[in-house]
Amino acid sequence: MNLEAEPPEKMKTKNSSPPPSAPSFSSLPEEITVNFLARISRPYYPLISVVSKTFHSILSSTELYAARSHLGSTEQCLYVCLWDKNNQFPQWFTLWINPNRTMKKKTTGLLVPIASSNFPSVSNSTIVVGSDIYVIGGPIDNEPSSAVRILDCRSHTWREAPSMNVARWNPLARVYDGKIYVMAGCRGEEDESWAEVFDTKTQTWEQICIPNTELRNSFIYRIREIKGKIHFEYYFQHSIKMYAYDPKQGKWEFCNGVVVPGAECVMDGVWYKRNDLIRRGYCDLQWSTGGSWRDVKGLESLEDKYRMNDGSVCAISKLVSCGGKLYLIWDPYKKQNPDDTKKIWCAEIVVEKRVGGEVWGNVQWVDAVLSVPQNCQLLNCIAVSV
Repeated sequence: MNLEAEPPEKMKTKNSSPPPSAPSFSSLPEEITVNFLARISRPYYPLISVVSKTFHSILSSTELYAARSHLGSTEQCLYVCLWDKNNQFPQWFTLWINPNRTMKKKTTGLLVPIASSNFPSVSNSTIVVGSDIYVIGGPIDNEPSSAVRILDCRSHTWREAPSMNVARWNPLARVYDGKIYVMAGCRGEEDESWAEVFDTKTQTWEQICIPNTELRNSFIYRIREIKGKIHFEYYFQHSIKMYAYDPKQGKWEFCNGVVVPGAECVMDGVWYKRNDLIRRGYCDLQWSTGGSWRDVKGLESLEDKYRMNDGSVCAISKLVSCGGKLYLIWDPYKKQNPDDTKKIWCAEIVVEKRVGGEVWGNVQWVDAVLSVPQNCQLLNCIAVSV
């Protein structure tokens, strides 16, 4: 039996051979990488984007979001607009929710700034069509405007849309079947297009004839799309009235009563709003399916947080449904603050129907999501599917 050892030279050569390199995403075809990333929840994207330039490029590509749509992995994300009155341009943010939050990791959500539009409109008239946010009209420098700007929430880039026929100040708008219906916000003169519609496919505006001059002289305070009709409520001669416009028939009809008065958002066929007492420092939420309003139970912890963190008669708050949950964003008010700053707060709430017809809320988290100058103002809060 030959027990002679191998020569040292052979051993050295054998041991010095480099190990085979481990496969990496950079070596994969791009379509496979896109398909993989499209299946990952969007809150992880900020972390993934810093891994490589390739990932950063793919995460803002149209191919990725087309793949997410094809796979059914689109998610609703919350976008918030704030305006620092010392700055000419409002700033948009997206709410990033920590996907790895635990009891020890206290940070649950943050407002992350996105590209500025360099568009000085402080209009609170915003509409979502697909993954685009439309910012409609003025005011710009305290004047009405016909300008329309679009934020692409996939790439966080801005582009211009065709201007309206009439300059408007915080007009009321709703979208139905790919068309944006815009009303009021103008002087109401006879030769003006008091109402007009924008076709997002053809990128054209068209005037809508209104049934009477009463609408021109009224204060329109709410607009909704309900069962394919555009409903809006208005004050005229100390009374509340409502009209509905049928886009398919091109006809108007007068409606008796008011549909779900005061509702702010709808989720799974249920309307929700903040209790009117929120203006007095309370933070109750209410729900309705078309009849009377009833309180959402189980929100005592939210009310305590709201009152402890500067929710008051002067606070501005928004209630939005997003991804099957309710989000309450509030802009607190402080009469005195040494460093002249304040914090924007957010609460995430899961609601459930229980036996007996009651709706209960479970507060998932409440957190300060951004520190801002004292004179900063909450303009918009809106959910977008991306």
